[in-house]
Amino acid sequence: MSIQNVFKFPHLVILWISQLFSAIGDHLYVVAITWIAIQELGSSAAYVIGAGTFSALFFGVLGGIYADRCNRLKTMIVTDLLRALLVACIPVIEWVTEIHLWHLVIISVAVSGLGTFFNPSLQSSLPSLCKDPKLLQQTNALMDTTHRLARILGPGLTGVFLLFLPLPHFFSFDSLTFVVSAIALTFIRKSFLKTDDHLQSKPTHKVQTPLRDLTQAFILLRHHKLLVWALISLGLVNLCWGAVYMVGVPLLTEKVLNESIASFGLIGGAYGVGNIISLLVVGNMKRNMVYMYIGHLILGIGFIVIASADTLWVALLGAVIAAFGSPMGDILLLTIIQTDFPETQIGKIYSFRSLIGGLGLSLGTLLASMFYRLLPISVVMFIFSAIIIGIGLSGIMILKRINLKPVFHYSK
Repeated sequence: MSIQNVFKFPHLVILWISQLFSAIGDHLYVVAITWIAIQELGSSAAYVIGAGTFSALFFGVLGGIYADRCNRLKTMIVTDLLRALLVACIPVIEWVTEIHLWHLVIISVAVSGLGTFFNPSLQSSLPSLCKDPKLLQQTNALMDTTHRLARILGPGLTGVFLLFLPLPHFFSFDSLTFVVSAIALTFIRKSFLKTDDHLQSKPTHKVQTPLRDLTQAFILLRHHKLLVWALISLGLVNLCWGAVYMVGVPLLTEKVLNESIASFGLIGGAYGVGNIISLLVVGNMKRNMVYMYIGHLILGIGFIVIASADTLWVALLGAVIAAFGSPMGDILLLTIIQTDFPETQIGKIYSFRSLIGGLGLSLGTLLASMFYRLLPISVVMFIFSAIIIGIGLSGIMILKRINLKPVFHYSK
């Protein structure tokens, strides 16, 4: 089935549009909070950015537990409204007084923490929201386009918004997008009824503590050898991705290509275009984890092209190539989590995935800062790109030794 078939279901279309709108708001939020932090704090702005990342890692698994124990629709609506309220505080503070470091840190921590409750609830609900189980992978691909489309539209929208909207009101817009998301979820609430009724109707012979919940989820995950290796690969690839894309690409743009921040924005836009093209292809693929490791190979090759670039056009080409490989594993991993595990465990397994990926990303940016001080920019990018290719090749060889039959079968 093609990804276009998802548009036959109005509730999924409404959900997708609302999340796309919210993702655009999130992009403007990141631009605004980063720029204000840099203006106020200079190099210390990393504390504000890092605070949100730490919060997401700290609350990540807790959000997955909550998604599997409570009404997912209510969880998403409440977290949307709370985030709307928190983000709206920034322009109010700016109007009343001055914005200080502790304002930004507290709001960044709270907004990122609430996101760890929303995302597992959404991903855990998608299998039941799909009227046709065969459309699950296509639905995952469509929902994944939201933040990737925001990455493409973001640079242009930032420039347009600045023409008539002061920077603090980027937060006002983001707050509005959270409210729109909550309204959309309320509008399609009937589609969630079977999902949450099924979850809450499970018999419970004993009270499950969060620790027991985590233990059960970890035991299930440990026996799924295919997913275990895939998650290890994800963490390692994210480590390299953080070193190359988050740190290396902006350094290469400024120091090697002698280009401006606008050119860096173009590279980000090209990366987004490659992502969207890939998602249109991945949505129609059969479930086979070999595609994830092929994606790693493509990602590594694209990064090598960027590292060897001596002009902006070569860097743009490398960004499109790398971006094509990036989502291939993301969609397949998500589909495996949603179909191979009981519905009451999806949120926690998804949170494990987010935790491993986030740790890899954080460690990658940390290591990169040391490597780029010791070696030339292109050399460091080559090293981490080669590691990504090595992970892809290793994964293809390891797949031959792993039984590819799913351990669990999803049933409604």
